[in-house]
Amino acid sequence: MKGPLILLIVSGAFVLLSAIVMAIFLLLPAMTDGRASGEEALWGVIPSASCCSLSFLGVIGGVIWLVVAMSKKNKNQP
Repeated sequence: MKGPLILLIVSGAFVLLSAIVMAIFLLLPAMTDGRASGEEALWGVIPSASCCSLSFLGVIGGVIWLVVAMSKKNKNQP
């Protein structure tokens, strides 16, 4: 039962971290008054968006794993 919870916590932390990094890179051209272009910011947006997507899949997998583990635990109890 610890496995799904660990997966949920780690994946959730990665989702939040990569979303924060992606937001920083998206705001980079506005924060630097145009010294950093939007094309330069894409070098950070694309990897952080892909990490966010993969981590979100981990969260979904952890939820499914947790539901299956809880249903098996409830079936074994009289």
